[in-house]
Amino acid sequence: MTRKGYALVAALLAVIAAAIVIIISINKDRPAQKTDVDLYFINNSGNGIASETRKLHYKDETDLIRNALEKLRQGPSSSKLNGIMPKDTQISDVELLGGGFLTVNFSDGFLSEDPSRNVLNVYAVVKTLCTTVGVSSVQVLVDGQPVRDRDNKPLGYISASDINLETEEYSSEMMEVTLYFADSSGKKLKPEKRTIKITDQQPVEQYLINELINGTESKELKSILSKKTVLVSADVDENICYLNFKANFLDDNSGTTEHEKLVIYSIVNSLTELNTISKVQFYMDGKRVDKFGSVSIKNHIGRNTGIINEEDKE
Repeated sequence: MTRKGYALVAALLAVIAAAIVIIISINKDRPAQKTDVDLYFINNSGNGIASETRKLHYKDETDLIRNALEKLRQGPSSSKLNGIMPKDTQISDVELLGGGFLTVNFSDGFLSEDPSRNVLNVYAVVKTLCTTVGVSSVQVLVDGQPVRDRDNKPLGYISASDINLETEEYSSEMMEVTLYFADSSGKKLKPEKRTIKITDQQPVEQYLINELINGTESKELKSILSKKTVLVSADVDENICYLNFKANFLDDNSGTTEHEKLVIYSIVNSLTELNTISKVQFYMDGKRVDKFGSVSIKNHIGRNTGIINEEDKE
């Protein structure tokens, strides 16, 4: 090739490179899609939530979620609505899990001194994000910890259908449950009966698992589940309870074979105390796992009476 030919090729390559840079720059500065999103804020009377529709630009699911959160942080455009958080609140982390489960972590500025208002603020976030692409349930954290309701119970994952928009009130009842913790030897399970308050905002199975995570109230028993355990969802179908934990369950609750059996059967035996459940299926981040240490959790797991302290068997 002649020197002139090389020059022409070099010039052509330079033009192509410049065009690529321009295209990348345009795509970077101009989001690919836009959609209408209902943003929820506190209503004028302060006892419920209401929405206003905004058009948001986004490049992908995570970008849309973050843009919606940013608009919530900035507050409503209507004078008839009130913001749900101070404008200096930080959005620390957004994690979209499998199955449409989303965790949002705010800085402590998100919380007010009024637990009832905090619940409404959480509802506003949940309702907003459940209108975005791919989100079905949301858990709101503050500095890594779940927001607590008016009864000091942690709010887990909430879907839009869990929220009653007409009054934002929920019904509740007291329920006696039987939970299984380790006995003093740490080798067997013993039952602990306690009365807990449940609402229609979470499945009763989720309340039971949270009680196990909170630990025993008896000095004669030992807690089993790690405080770091996070239950993503609990669903019951044909008497089988499908539990979806975050994958850290495997590492945070591992130990000896004896301990791992106690972990699994503290959960299974506690849940099968309910008349609606006969077996339990475990998932981690939406995926079925074959083993938890040396314990097989691939299939549905039924109640184990052999691991219960003899004096407590019926």
